[in-house]
Amino acid sequence: TIVAGNSAASNVEGFVYVGMNSFYQAAISFTSQNYGARKYDRIKKILFIAVSCSVTVGGVMGMSAYLLGPQLLGLYTTSQSVIGRLSIIAFTYALCGFMDTIVGSLRGIGYSIGPMIVSLIGVCATRLLWISTVFQIPEYHKVETVYAIYPISWVITAIAHFITFAIAMKKIKKQA
Repeated sequence: TIVAGNSAASNVEGFVYVGMNSFYQAAISFTSQNYGARKYDRIKKILFIAVSCSVTVGGVMGMSAYLLGPQLLGLYTTSQSVIGRLSIIAFTYALCGFMDTIVGSLRGIGYSIGPMIVSLIGVCATRLLWISTVFQIPEYHKVETVYAIYPISWVITAIAHFITFAIAMKKIKKQA
């Protein structure tokens, strides 16, 4: 039942992600259009608006998924660990939208390799490190410990992406 419940929780989270991902896609489109038109002053404003919208949608939908989680997931399981997944991941999913939307702006100005490497290190490597260290401690060897790394890795990666964006914008302004 835990596997079925986790799949159900993942499906609920998927609805939240799709809402936030639309602003990631918009950030790519609008940023690249303004980059191509050499209207660099608009790029930061686009990022701010796209991130604000993504975080708002992620926050509202994530909070809704969190509040309605027991009813939605009650159709599949009564496992508290699955409900715990929604309380940790869906509740903080707006952080993922923040991280992804910055990547959209970076891709819009032609930076794709750097954000990919930052994401691999910030998300994947951080989670693997967490599982091989913190999760191995007997009192933390539970599924909630695995879920806890999601928002932590999103924050770490978002900060790194933001720094990358700031550096990229400085380079672009120098070239202009």
